[in-house]
Amino acid sequence: MSNQNPPFNEAELDTTGFGKIRIEIHEGFDALADDWRRLESEGVCSLYQRLDWVRPWTENVAGPARIKPRLAIGRFGTEAMFILPLGIRKRGPFNVATWLGDSHSNFHMGIFSKSFIQNARRQDVRDVVDCVVKLMGRVDVLEMCCQPVVWQGFTNPFTFLDWQESHNHAYALDLGAGFEDAINRKNGARKRKKYRWQQNKLRDVGGAELRVATSEAEVDAMLDVSFAQMAGRFNRAGIWNRFEDTGIETFIRQMAKSSLDDVEPQLLIYGLEIDGKFSATLAGGVNKGQFSGCFISLTDGDYSHISPGEMIIHLVIRDCCERGLKNFDLGRGEERYKSSWCDTTVAMFETNMAISNWGIGFAFYERGKIAAKRLVRNNQSLWNLAKRVRARLYGRM
Repeated sequence: MSNQNPPFNEAELDTTGFGKIRIEIHEGFDALADDWRRLESEGVCSLYQRLDWVRPWTENVAGPARIKPRLAIGRFGTEAMFILPLGIRKRGPFNVATWLGDSHSNFHMGIFSKSFIQNARRQDVRDVVDCVVKLMGRVDVLEMCCQPVVWQGFTNPFTFLDWQESHNHAYALDLGAGFEDAINRKNGARKRKKYRWQQNKLRDVGGAELRVATSEAEVDAMLDVSFAQMAGRFNRAGIWNRFEDTGIETFIRQMAKSSLDDVEPQLLIYGLEIDGKFSATLAGGVNKGQFSGCFISLTDGDYSHISPGEMIIHLVIRDCCERGLKNFDLGRGEERYKSSWCDTTVAMFETNMAISNWGIGFAFYERGKIAAKRLVRNNQSLWNLAKRVRARLYGRM
């Protein structure tokens, strides 16, 4: 560790499973970069915890969102056991510790060594979290959303904390046996018939072509379309558009451009071109042979009747198989297009824990809100009603 990058705070923790672990809290990334890249390469993490995702998000978004980075690392001797990319944000009068990446990441978790994730015991994890929170500064509530129960075949150590089922789960598809197997997982005959019908409908305009952004100019052109299409859809539905948050557009463009030549790019931008225009876009990144879809955008104009969203997913899955990728996910949130393609549900959980007496009421309120959302999402009639009410109250043309 460089003397020019001292930790914000540090302590030694006696654990049952590992003995003494040195825990440090950092406000910046430089002192952690080597350990971070080693852990993400050799350990367990998702696309959204890679250094090249968390760092640009923090540099572009955390400041305007008034989130103070608190990066926790635990070392056993010289070996990094885990990194927790955390931050502190204000929620009214409360100081809330949460994951960096906020709602712009589909999955939240730590970066763990396989040794830690396989051998950590319940009390070890609880002691680590207690120590980390104390070292972060004043924290009233620990609020950790959108955590997968299992990732890359390993159980998330944070399931040892108190948690509740998320109101949103995620959707995934195994690509290991190739495209024909993947498409056959759910209604393969229907998908092929629909795709032939789409091709026939587009024959007079030269069909549809899947494009991948391979230059900075193409990244900008496709993302211009993405942001415009998503803004229209969110406005009509009365949904808060998280892509309008300060710094997000810069963050996304930066990631897509910086990974253009990478074998496993942080962000690939796909576009479905029909008659010289992009009728749909899909963006996602690659990590350890898994493509994680980050966002999708669709036209509401010409050719919307041929379901360009379904068409671009069909073609992106085929492209992922041709790239030799083994897994595919479309992130969290229940949508018909996700469940129609993905045959695996990724169980997700939430953690809301009071750290101070001041935070007890806030944590209770947050747990109740998640339970209410889960109740609505699990009842199709209630969910359809909620969407209609939301669109009527908040929707804008």
